[in-house]
Amino acid sequence: MHFTGRIATIAATTVTASGLALAALATPALAVDPPIAPHAQATAQVNANGTIENSKNVTGVTKVSTGKYCVKLHRDINAARAVPVATLRATADWRSEIYTNVDSSHCAGHPNAIFVYTGKNGAAADEPFFLLVP
Repeated sequence: MHFTGRIATIAATTVTASGLALAALATPALAVDPPIAPHAQATAQVNANGTIENSKNVTGVTKVSTGKYCVKLHRDINAARAVPVATLRATADWRSEIYTNVDSSHCAGHPNAIFVYTGKNGAAADEPFFLLVP
């Protein structure tokens, strides 16, 4: 009888452990929390390759070519009337520069986008940046 109790305990532990393992496998990956920017209409942390690290009301980024990015805004924000502020991230080259343009003609097919240029020593270069639309 004592032996049977140990088998039941081991079996219950195995089932419990298996249930936890299955629950862990079924749990979806947690999304990155949006940035804390209560007074910003939109903001994004963009990598040099054009991928979004974190954002609020930015629906996507397209890297058009070297140092040229189209940052697409949520439909409730009017990009043409925005006053965007962009700054390079700390991992950018120290000789880098950044510019923004609300003329979305550079972003074919994306009329509600802000165009961001990054460069180094006067030539286009891929650099990571932050974009803020206050």
